[in-house]
Amino acid sequence: MIDNTFIEEIKKKDLDIAAIADKIIDDKEYRDRVVLYLMTYKEIMVYYNSYYVLAHASEIKPELFYEYWDEFASLLNHKNSYHRDIGMTLIANLTVVDVNYRFDIIFDEYVKCIDDEKFMTAQCCVRNLKKVLKHREDLIAKIIEMVLNIEHITSYSEKQIELLKYDILEIFDSIYNKVAVDHKSRIDIFINDCMESISPKTKKMAKRLKKKYEL
Repeated sequence: MIDNTFIEEIKKKDLDIAAIADKIIDDKEYRDRVVLYLMTYKEIMVYYNSYYVLAHASEIKPELFYEYWDEFASLLNHKNSYHRDIGMTLIANLTVVDVNYRFDIIFDEYVKCIDDEKFMTAQCCVRNLKKVLKHREDLIAKIIEMVLNIEHITSYSEKQIELLKYDILEIFDSIYNKVAVDHKSRIDIFINDCMESISPKTKKMAKRLKKKYEL
C-alpha cells in the first residue's frame, strides 16, 4: 500500500532517521512499508532514506529484520550499485541473528562485490566484511585468504587497490588477536608491505599497526 503522506515524510532531506527507525521498530506495518519502498520505489530520496532508516533500525533490533533477508540479499545483484551497497550493509547488520547460516549460501555472491564495476562498492564490501567477522569468526580464515590476494582478485588500478588495502588493514586490526599463527605471519608481511604504499592513508594505517603489534 502506498501512503503518499508517509512518502512525503520519508523523502525529506532533513529526515529524523532515528525517529523513523524507532517508529518501524515499534510498528510492523510501517516496517513492511519501508522495506517495500526500499525495494520498489524509484525516487532516490525515498529508497535512500528508507535504507538509512532500515540500517539504523537493524543495528538496534536486527531480529526484527531477519524475515526480510531474501529481499535484502536480492539487492546484491541489482543493476544499481547503490542498491548493491545497501544489500551488503543490511545483510552485514543481520549476520548477528543469522541462526540459520543463510550468509553461507550467499557468501560467493556477497564477496564477488569486492571486484565490482564500481570501486566504491568494492570498498563497501570490504568494510562490511569487517562487520560480518564480528559475528562469524568461523569465516576469518576464508576471508583472510581472499583479501591477502586482493591484487590478484580485483581488476582495479594500482592506486585503487592501494586505497582498498586501507580497509583490509582495518579488517586485520579487528581480528589480529584471533587469527592462527600462519595467517598472522602473512598479515604481518602484508602490513609491512603497506608501509611502502602509494596511498598516504594506507601507509599511515600500516605504520600505526606496525607500532601497535610491535612488528
